[in-house]
Amino acid sequence: MTPQELYHSICLRYQECEVDSICQTEKTCKRNGFCNDKQHHGVIDFDKVKDTYYDHLGVDKKPASVDAVCVGDQHEHFCFVELKGWKNYMAHRSQQKKNVEETAADYNLVGKLRDSQRLCMELTSNPDLFANMPIVFLLVTDIDVNENGLEWFADRLTDLATSSSSIYSECISNSRKTLDSEIHIQHDYICCKDFDKHLKTI
Repeated sequence: MTPQELYHSICLRYQECEVDSICQTEKTCKRNGFCNDKQHHGVIDFDKVKDTYYDHLGVDKKPASVDAVCVGDQHEHFCFVELKGWKNYMAHRSQQKKNVEETAADYNLVGKLRDSQRLCMELTSNPDLFANMPIVFLLVTDIDVNENGLEWFADRLTDLATSSSSIYSECISNSRKTLDSEIHIQHDYICCKDFDKHLKTI
């Protein structure tokens, strides 16, 4: 089975779970409204697939899952996508119970990938589904991971002006550290506004 065939197989079974943007799988964006950088590459809301599947089986304690799955524009890789935003954390930093390092360490990326792969194998009744299928894990965040784009601090975080840059860098470095240490397949850490552009390359 190819990545494209797997994607269509899940879509066929869970048509209501396919959305036209990664943004629609993010609770904060859906609640507060989409920004000007709303993306347009279609994905499957995999949390919704998981909930629907295990609810039908009567399972109360559901396993973990990534937020979304998709296929890149090159149709060569099946992509597992996890969203982890930092803007809200940094805006309410004084109220957080965990520091940046502890927050990133609790991502459970390996568990979400493992359980999501297992669910795909159950949906297709194929225990060897990923034996030869190229897969990619994408950790997607709401801050620019490549440069210190801190413009969004200007209006509401002026009191953090002296420390925001270092916290911003800490968020990025700890997220990368967790990703690199837990995920041993092809992976990348990208900003949500670059999602469509990144998918064109895989």
